[in-house]
Amino acid sequence: MAGHRLHLTFWYNLAAVALLLALLHGPLAEAQPLPWQLCNATAGNYTEGSAYQANVRALASALPANASSSRALFAEGAAGTAPDKVYAIALCRGDTNASSCAACLAAAFDTAQQLCAFNRRATLFNDPCILRYSDQDILANVTDNRGMFVAWNYNNVSTGRMAVFDATSGQLVNTSGDYASAVYDAFSGMLVNATADYAAKDSVRRFGTGEMGFNVFDSPYHNIFSLAQCTPDMSEADCRSCLGDIIRRMMPKYFVGKPGGRVFGVRCNFRFEAYEFFSGRPLLQLSGLPPSPPPPGLSAPSGLPPSPPGLRPAASGNINNREGELLLDRCVLLWLALTIKRTSKIAPPLLVLRPASPGNYRDARFDVGLWGSH
Repeated sequence: MAGHRLHLTFWYNLAAVALLLALLHGPLAEAQPLPWQLCNATAGNYTEGSAYQANVRALASALPANASSSRALFAEGAAGTAPDKVYAIALCRGDTNASSCAACLAAAFDTAQQLCAFNRRATLFNDPCILRYSDQDILANVTDNRGMFVAWNYNNVSTGRMAVFDATSGQLVNTSGDYASAVYDAFSGMLVNATADYAAKDSVRRFGTGEMGFNVFDSPYHNIFSLAQCTPDMSEADCRSCLGDIIRRMMPKYFVGKPGGRVFGVRCNFRFEAYEFFSGRPLLQLSGLPPSPPPPGLSAPSGLPPSPPGLRPAASGNINNREGELLLDRCVLLWLALTIKRTSKIAPPLLVLRPASPGNYRDARFDVGLWGSH
């Protein structure tokens, strides 16, 4: 009998420990469907019928029409006087049409006032539009991209272990993932950067989309698609700098081995996926490596590395020689990465975002604390 009680006590204690660990760890929260909001209650609230509310509503009446009627699909404005003056930025994705843009922004103003009820500062991210309003002058500094959402696909491109070339930094990094995963990471980095280049050079919308072939072994992923955008009031240099910053910071930290991910920022944002998620033909098309790579476990063939990805003409604009040289350099480094063994691994991301279907992500707020300083 004593032994039986001891046995039960052991399992009760074990169950209690398991429950405690579960409570301490907490579940990984599934992402809410879009839209995603950032509400800043610390900046103060306004009241029903106040001058501040009237100014928010005045902008809600004007900006959707202003943005949808402009070639840039973008509008900004201010209403009222201090201390109740309101500033707002309204941006629609470059591949949407005027009616969808107007409808999205009108809904965004309504939704922001519901989800961030009476907050003086609010941001709403949706497809295909982004909205931010604030009692601070958010129009003055076009490079301020604080307050972002980061989301990535929970699935892995494949499994295994090897060195990976980080296309965003031009460095070899040790991480998990087999040959196909390494190639996917490198190709997605190339494509995202090339799409960022294209977007920065678009003087009207600061918008770009891209596609790149991906034919590696029996991978279920055959193409990679990307999108990049800045607010059109940014200069080419500021836009590329903004995109370059979030690409360098987010790609290695959150997106290694992942078939898709996105960074939602008001001033600049990017996304890549293994499926087409934007409207119309890609503005930029890159081809993958022509020859099929050897299967894992086999030595790489001797001789020169395979030819670099080629460029097919885009709808408008050209990739200059320097960018072609960068693609060549990256391809050579990729070939080296795939022929050198590495055994150590980098730490996994702090939060994994798992979609049940394309576009269904868990989310992690990034720099939300800095958003409070606006």
